[in-house]
Amino acid sequence: MSDFLSTPEGVVECLYAAISFEPGQNPNYSLVYTLFHPSAHIMPPATDTGGSLKTLSVAGFIEHFDGRIQDIISTGGREEQTSSRTETFHNIAHVFSAYKFMLHGNDEPIARGVNSFQLVYENGRWWILSLTWDRAAAREQIDLGAKQ
Repeated sequence: MSDFLSTPEGVVECLYAAISFEPGQNPNYSLVYTLFHPSAHIMPPATDTGGSLKTLSVAGFIEHFDGRIQDIISTGGREEQTSSRTETFHNIAHVFSAYKFMLHGNDEPIARGVNSFQLVYENGRWWILSLTWDRAAAREQIDLGAKQ
């Protein structure tokens, strides 16, 4: 089993790496698929989906994300976790993860927010079962406590 699948935090960190991309490249969408449970649900903020919450499949999430980054593909971008809190009980976990998104070669964030991950341990590994998030102002500092 890959090390990054052995902890909820590892799966989350791997997702951040998978959706980051070099200039002219696309995110690693095949890796994104492997991190989510086959029955996963993703809910973007209502402001992204016409003012009401909508549940997306992993394919729908990839389509949504890809549509939002088309203007910056040539520049590249990376999303990084800035702080997190994790709570685990047996085979379930919740990771509350603050993030920032920067353009390639720039450390000034163009977006910040918090991702809320629900994960499940099944078949010898951790899977993302659900994801929802909300954005903050690009300069707003978010501190969820020490990284765990």
